[in-house]
Amino acid sequence: MSVNIIALILMLFMLAVCLHKKLSKAQLAFIIYDIFTMLFVVGVHLELVHSDTVGEALAGLCIQYVGQAGFLMAFLWFASEFGRLKIPKFVYFIQAVINTIVLTGVFTAEYHPYFYKTMRILKDGIYHRIEVIPGIIWKLHYIHLGTVILAVLILCIMRYGESSPIHKKRIIYMIAGVGTFALELILKGLGVFGSYNPVVIAMTIMMFCMMMAMIRYGYFGSLQAAVDNAFNHGKEGLIILDAENKIISVNQRMKELFPEIKVGSAASRQKEILQALTNRERLLHKNDRIYELRMEDIVENGEKDGCMLWFIDQTENLEMMQRLRSADEAKTRFLMKVSHELRTPMHTILGMNEVISEETSEEKIRGYTREIASAGDSMIALIEEVLDASRLESGTLQIKKDAFALEEVINDAAAQMRPQAEKKSLSFRLRMEEPLLKPGKHFYGDKAHIRQIIINLLENAVKYTDEGFVELGVEKAAENGDTFLKITVTDSGIGIGKEEQDKIFESFERGNNARNSRKDGIGLGLDIARQLAEAMGGSISLISEVTKGSTFTVRIPWVEVSEKHHFTKQSAKSMNADYSSFTILAVDDNEQNLMVLEHLLHKTKVKMETVMDGNTAVQKCEEKTYDLLLLDHMMPKPDGIETLHLIRADEKGRNHYTQAVAFTANATAGAKELYKNEGFAEYITKPVKSKTLESILQKYLKDSIPEQNLYLSGEEKTASLQTDILFHQLEKCGISVEEGLSYADGDEQFYRTLLGIFADEKEKKLQLLNETAESLQKTETASDPGTEDTTETAELWKSFVTISHGLKGEAWGIGAKQLGDYFYQLECAGKERDMQKIEVFYSKTMEEWQKVVQAIRE
Repeated sequence: MSVNIIALILMLFMLAVCLHKKLSKAQLAFIIYDIFTMLFVVGVHLELVHSDTVGEALAGLCIQYVGQAGFLMAFLWFASEFGRLKIPKFVYFIQAVINTIVLTGVFTAEYHPYFYKTMRILKDGIYHRIEVIPGIIWKLHYIHLGTVILAVLILCIMRYGESSPIHKKRIIYMIAGVGTFALELILKGLGVFGSYNPVVIAMTIMMFCMMMAMIRYGYFGSLQAAVDNAFNHGKEGLIILDAENKIISVNQRMKELFPEIKVGSAASRQKEILQALTNRERLLHKNDRIYELRMEDIVENGEKDGCMLWFIDQTENLEMMQRLRSADEAKTRFLMKVSHELRTPMHTILGMNEVISEETSEEKIRGYTREIASAGDSMIALIEEVLDASRLESGTLQIKKDAFALEEVINDAAAQMRPQAEKKSLSFRLRMEEPLLKPGKHFYGDKAHIRQIIINLLENAVKYTDEGFVELGVEKAAENGDTFLKITVTDSGIGIGKEEQDKIFESFERGNNARNSRKDGIGLGLDIARQLAEAMGGSISLISEVTKGSTFTVRIPWVEVSEKHHFTKQSAKSMNADYSSFTILAVDDNEQNLMVLEHLLHKTKVKMETVMDGNTAVQKCEEKTYDLLLLDHMMPKPDGIETLHLIRADEKGRNHYTQAVAFTANATAGAKELYKNEGFAEYITKPVKSKTLESILQKYLKDSIPEQNLYLSGEEKTASLQTDILFHQLEKCGISVEEGLSYADGDEQFYRTLLGIFADEKEKKLQLLNETAESLQKTETASDPGTEDTTETAELWKSFVTISHGLKGEAWGIGAKQLGDYFYQLECAGKERDMQKIEVFYSKTMEEWQKVVQAIRE
């Protein structure tokens, strides 16, 4: 009797623990399992203490069998949920039928011999007990009970090998509990226990093992409770996978999105979801909505035991981001357009002002021109600030490093700002370390932007200082093992309060001092100085106190080069230099591009050989040694990169170590790293200009060039083709003659030739583009959505991209920017495998192409 009481107390405790936790399916099954087990123990207790008559004993037995029936059903459900055992639904039906038969038999046992053949009361010590001879229903019940227990035990053993480490520990507890109960049934059947029935002890041990598995290995706080309580009530879709990537739960939102998803199926069957997961953005387009996919691991006791896959609706957020991005781009384009439009007339005004100043002999007029020049310079500086701010914000500003004499930059900046300081009766001081003045030593960095930082800081100091001094200090400094160029600008001006110092480097910030409102400027100078310093790997800092002045300090990483490595524009070889001792190989599948290269390089006298495909280039490189290779990237197989790899594959080949330069129409972010990693020395973008080729030849063919014609000949030739009629016709049709001439090195006749070639080849290239597009359309229509491309389809897409890429470069090369942009959109659509986008731009492209060619022919 004490065993029964202890068992009931333990079961009540386990029930309380379960009820204290958040409810899950497995937990609910365990609670039902616990309640029916307690009912069984109560029945055993009643049979033991209230069996004076057969009727009383049968009442206790009826309670036992009700408890056993519910216990078996709940235990099977618990084993399925908690142990993740695959139990078919028909098993529950069979079990319900058997339980119904058993309960009917036991409740009517007094009236038939099918459950108990005979029943009598025996006195066993101080208690009475009932002695029975089992009937057929009783035997059916125990066969059923033994079968269920042994089947669960076998399934647990089989499941163990397929489970994750954390679930294996749960399975061990289940095997221990179920094994104990199975052992008790076997030993009792063999008569080992005699008249004593240890079933209560066995059932209590089994339940305790299940409870420990849940408590010790954190099941209460894991996936099932989370699904049942939180995940069904949000807007986000959710799939929960176990450690074997099987779907174990799907929330309501996910069922609405993907009704075909079934619990228990493999995640690998969901092709649409898998495809979205492989995308870099992890975005899924479904029912006119855009969902972001996020994956989170489920970790229990330090081990991964599955994952949650969230589907978060980001449609509104992405649309808002696109609107903000478009507005920001429009603002940047507007600022740059306005700045450019302002700068053009300003250069005319200042140029004419300079002419007046040189031609007049009246000092009064010269005084006026000086005022105009000063105001014009301020206006130009303001325009440049706006342009630089736009470039910095859009990420298009480039840092160009070269060797230069630091002393020249400092003295130039000081010379420009000293008159402004002296005009306000300020003392202008220049402090520079002696080592920086040493001949033959040059700093390596962006000369123009270092000068701009100094000018911006000096202008700010002069503007906000009404009396006292402005000082520019430059030195080579070292802190924490790092060496850097240290530039300080100190003034005795109005100073900046501590509350304003954090935001003084932001755009359009000028501080809140009332005196600031009387100062000119729009608050971009310090922001530009900060961004430029950071772009060069440096920093800017401020120390200031109101009424006592400010000190701005700029630190830029120090890189010094000797004079023999110092190449400036003044020492660069021009296109008139003699490169006749060198031979280069140019490879491009576009004959027009090769013609342009030959024309731009003919002044250099360099020997140039041209081929129109990669295989021929490889063959030529096997036969002859070249001094430089120029390879177009986007060619039919092999492309430029593959061609270079083939040339470099032979370590003993003639051109294994020959420098190679890629030329491409794609000046995208990361291009420099791409070509460098593939073995190119550098890359140049199409359309190629003569000055770009000049720098390439000077850089890679400079060792044997005689020291002659060392100075640049001046500005590029001005366009001579812009006669009134031609300019009007071509400009009206979207062709920039000035742009096209710049790509033809200002040669009018050569530009006419390029225009003729572009018009003459239109029909042939249009036919090729149409055939490829039509083949793609047929292939895409015939294939099922979501299926992978065949080899033939992949080649068609690549061919479409290559053709569009080449036409883009040709259009840009004659100044037809709009047409080139349309071809660029087709190229991008081809790379994205987007037939819908191709259909959108195809008609626009054809219309613009026809318009351009018609203008050329007229």
